[in-house]
Amino acid sequence: MGLHLGWIPNEPGLRAREYAAPTPVPDPDSPEAARLRAAHAARALWTRLLIVVGLLALAFFGLVGALSHRSVFWGIGAALAVCCWLPLLEFAVRRRRTTSRQRRQNEERAVRHAAEVAEYERGKAAWQDSEADRIAAAPRWLQVAAHEDITRLDVFGGTPQGRQNLLAGAGRTLLAERAVIVLDLSQDRVAEGLIADARQAGISCQDFQLPRDLPATPLLAGLTGDEIASLIVEVLHADDANATAAGRATDLMILRKITRALGGTVTMSRLHEALSLLLADAIVPTAPTAPTAPTAPTAAPADAATRAPTHDATGAPAASGQQLSPAEQAGLHGLFGTGMRGEIGGNLIRLAAVLEPLAELGADDANADGSATPRRPARLTCLSLPDGPRDVAADLAAALIVQWATRSVADESGFRPAVILAGADEQSTRHLSRLTTVCERYEVPLVRMFSRLTEESSRHLDSRHTAFMRLATRPEALRAAEHIGLERKFVAGRFSHRQSVSRSRTKTSTESTTHTTGRAEGESSTHTTGTTTGQMYSEAQVPRADNQVHIHTGGNGSSNSNAESDSREAFRARVAREREAAAESGRGDRRQPAGRDGGTRQDQAVKGASGGGGGWVTTGGRGGKPVIDTVKTRTRFSAEHTSDSKTQSVTNTEETSHTRSESRSLTDGTSVGDEISFELVYDHRVQPETLMALPEEQMLAPHVVAGPPAATSDAVKAADPTKTAGPAKPANAMTSRPATYESRMVALVIDPSVVGTDAVAAVSPHEIPAYEPPAPEVSSHVPAYERTALGPADPANRT
Repeated sequence: MGLHLGWIPNEPGLRAREYAAPTPVPDPDSPEAARLRAAHAARALWTRLLIVVGLLALAFFGLVGALSHRSVFWGIGAALAVCCWLPLLEFAVRRRRTTSRQRRQNEERAVRHAAEVAEYERGKAAWQDSEADRIAAAPRWLQVAAHEDITRLDVFGGTPQGRQNLLAGAGRTLLAERAVIVLDLSQDRVAEGLIADARQAGISCQDFQLPRDLPATPLLAGLTGDEIASLIVEVLHADDANATAAGRATDLMILRKITRALGGTVTMSRLHEALSLLLADAIVPTAPTAPTAPTAPTAAPADAATRAPTHDATGAPAASGQQLSPAEQAGLHGLFGTGMRGEIGGNLIRLAAVLEPLAELGADDANADGSATPRRPARLTCLSLPDGPRDVAADLAAALIVQWATRSVADESGFRPAVILAGADEQSTRHLSRLTTVCERYEVPLVRMFSRLTEESSRHLDSRHTAFMRLATRPEALRAAEHIGLERKFVAGRFSHRQSVSRSRTKTSTESTTHTTGRAEGESSTHTTGTTTGQMYSEAQVPRADNQVHIHTGGNGSSNSNAESDSREAFRARVAREREAAAESGRGDRRQPAGRDGGTRQDQAVKGASGGGGGWVTTGGRGGKPVIDTVKTRTRFSAEHTSDSKTQSVTNTEETSHTRSESRSLTDGTSVGDEISFELVYDHRVQPETLMALPEEQMLAPHVVAGPPAATSDAVKAADPTKTAGPAKPANAMTSRPATYESRMVALVIDPSVVGTDAVAAVSPHEIPAYEPPAPEVSSHVPAYERTALGPADPANRT
């Protein structure tokens, strides 16, 4: 498997695939059935025609026979009608036979179609069961690895946390195959996650933070003097854009002479002491040897061996000579002549200035004689720079470890570890290119992380090894979008990570006593006095009764006294009745004035009624309107009332309550809930704003592209090889119109914590499944209308 790139969600594999076998449809009619239907239609037409012709013939000849009074015409018409109607019997027999035959064929087709539908339903149910089993066993994530011929990955952008996640995922995969060297020059400590995983897995690891851990760093272990000299020269000219091969060769010649003068044991401290000695000689020249001492030709080396420098390069007293033997000091004094020392003075100063911050390199591994004890290499070696302001020592240490990693990969001993370089944009293009060339030559995995996509780092962009994380600025995002291709689509996920930690320890105790005593006494008295005064007035109209009766008695004799007595009584009764009637009529019709002679007529009537008695009765009064009396009544009243009420209440209350409660809740340990959910979005487009908003746990690689959707399903063919795709549909049918496939990139998940312990399957970039949006669900109540084929457009309808 190639270089690890990241993970992608296996959403296509976890989605149930549709059963691709075609739905059974009833068999179409055979050509014979079509021919029979056509013949039946033709016979039906002839049947109607013959019936009409027979009726017309019978009607015509019948009319002629009726007009001519000859029966022969009736016979002719009947014969012609029978001749027209006899074939109809044969048509009816054939029609019955044809209908029965078609009915049998339809029943056979229905039985055959029902069997096909049942077989289709069984196959669909078996397919759904197999899909459920496949989904249950399918991995949730796919681990994407580069092609086997690709051993380099360049990542641009990202946040410190995102680069830490990427390094943890890539480093974990590399550690399973070989040793790994991590060069963290970004000052973000992005290797902490990988170191923690390695220690937890029991993998040997070494973590050095430079320049603090220079004494314990085994960068020079196993290197010869010439190799150390070459290493120092490359560090010296690391950030010199104007460095020439001649200048570098001069510095290399000086260092090689010095390392050879020091013998086989070369350390940074001894080399720095030797340079300080040479600088002191260059500042304070030695006295020439007297020519009068020919008898001691070896005195000069002895004097040179015993002579020590008095000042360093800055003019201060030198402290050299502590690690150099007298023979080595003598060899250094005679290493360069006086004229040459003046020429290489500047080179010596630069070399001494470079070695001074690195003088303690490997001091912990140095023996008493100055030789270095090589350490056993660890499976994981991490060299990082501290955070904070970056000084000269950090720059020199960065250049040194990059050169050391290059030599480690090119070592012929067979120890060729994988290299992960974080903060590659902090290194010179020459040294970075050399490291890349060596790794590609020996097929060693190399991961380069560029914190920014600047104009300088954009020179490293290519089409096979490049990936992008979140970019901080718009110019960087624009460079990345133009490199990928504007408006290209890619699939990315929206992840939500929820973690809850609960730990509780609760104890509650409550006790309360309540005593309540109360007395309530009340009294109320009410006295009410009132006076009521009123007046009532009434008025009534009553007609005055003023009728008078005068009785006159005459002298008719006593003989008639009894009869007169009887007549008087009758008369009185009648008068009384008339008075009542008069009173009633006077009240009912007051507006009608009485005549002046009313009383006279009444007296006459009374008189006539009395007959020939000895007297008469005169009734009546004054004529005219009856007199009305008005009765007025006025009543005054006055009333006084007085009421007294008195209420008195007394209430005594006393209550005592005692409450005591105690509750304890204890939870030992910690409850942790961790849930990660994601949702794929299929319509992302490559734009600067999109790359600036890319989630920090995802990475976009232009060469990681989803595969095209499969045209047919191999699983369906394997399940039922007898099934065919059915008759070919016209090219312009909507159901068979080929969809235009557009390459769609898939964003890689680089955070191992998102994947967790879920099942993972390894895939190559060319094995990535198709990521297509799921088809919208259609309700079963919606009728499935058959889509008709669309013919070519009519040019006349174009506007």
